[in-house]
Amino acid sequence: MELDSLWVKRDDLTSQLYGGNKLRKLEFILADAKRKGYDSVMTRGGIGSNFCVANATICNKLGLLPVAALVDQPINPIVKKNLLINLYYKNELYYIRKGSRAKWLKLWLNLKKRNIYYMLTPGGSVPLGTLGYVNAELELKNQIDKNNIPEPDYIFVACGSAGTVAGLALGLKLAEIKAKIIAVQVSLFIGYEGTVKLAYDTRDMMFKFDKSVPEVKIDNIIFETDYFGEGYAKPTDEGLAAMELIKKTQKMELESTYTGKTLAALIGFANQKHNSIKEKTILFWNTFNSRDFSEILKKMKYKDFLKIFTGFSKNELVAPDVNFIRKI
Repeated sequence: MELDSLWVKRDDLTSQLYGGNKLRKLEFILADAKRKGYDSVMTRGGIGSNFCVANATICNKLGLLPVAALVDQPINPIVKKNLLINLYYKNELYYIRKGSRAKWLKLWLNLKKRNIYYMLTPGGSVPLGTLGYVNAELELKNQIDKNNIPEPDYIFVACGSAGTVAGLALGLKLAEIKAKIIAVQVSLFIGYEGTVKLAYDTRDMMFKFDKSVPEVKIDNIIFETDYFGEGYAKPTDEGLAAMELIKKTQKMELESTYTGKTLAALIGFANQKHNSIKEKTILFWNTFNSRDFSEILKKMKYKDFLKIFTGFSKNELVAPDVNFIRKI
C-alpha cells in the first residue's frame, strides 16, 4: 500500500477517562439525562460492549448509576476486560441468555414504560448522540482551516449502530466538505438506509433549535460490506493483519471488532485503486478507546470475578444468582 497523504483522526484520545467515539455521543446524551433529573442511565449491548463501559465510566464521574442489559457475543480478551471494568464501576447488569431477544425487548419496554431509567439505544445512535459527530466534523473543518490537515477525499470509519457515520455525513454537508465516507460494516444492526435516515433525523432536530440549519442531501456515504467476515465481534484475517501493521509502524493499538476491519478495508481500497487514489488524501477515523485501564484492572480479583460466570471457553455465559448481575 502506497499513499501520499494518509492521516488518522485520533478519537481514541478524546478524553482522559475513556477514548473513542462513545464519548462524543455521551456528551450530549448524559447532559440531557442530568437536565431531566434522572439518576440512573440504562443502555444495552453485547457482554463486551464498549458503549456500556463508556457509559459506566462517565456515569461514575457524573454521579449517575449505570445500568446495562447485555446479550451474548464471542468471548475475547477485550470482552473479559470490559466485564471487569463494569464490575469496578458497579455497573448494574441484566444478562439475557442466548436466544432470548424477546425477553430483552420485553425487559427494555417494561423498564421504559416505568420511567425508572434514562434509556439509551445501543451505541447512543439517536439524533442527540449523533450530534456529537456533527460536532466532530466541524472540529475537523476547523483543523482543515488551520492547515493542520489537508481536506480529505475519503474518510474511513466503522459503522456499527451508525451514529458516528450519520453524524459525520451530516457534518460534512454542513461544513461544505466534499469528502466521501467509506462506512465499513461491522454489525448487522443497521444498513445504508437507516444510516441516511438517522442523518436526516439529526438535521431535523438541529433545525428545531436553529432555523438557520440548511437542508442537505445525504449522498456522501459509501457502504463497504466486504470486510464484515463471519459476524459481529468475529475477527478476520485481514483485520488482524491490519492491526499488526499499524501497531508495528505507528505504535497504535486497534481492536478486531471495529477498527481492525475498518483499517483492513482502507488497505484493500488503496491496493485495489492504487493508481487513481495515490495522490488523494485519506483519513482513517480511529474510534477505539486507547486509554489505559491497567491500574483499575490490577485492583480487580479476576478469580473472584470468574466465579460469577462459567463457560468462557464455550463462548457462553451462565450466571448464578448474585447481586452483581440479574439473570433473565
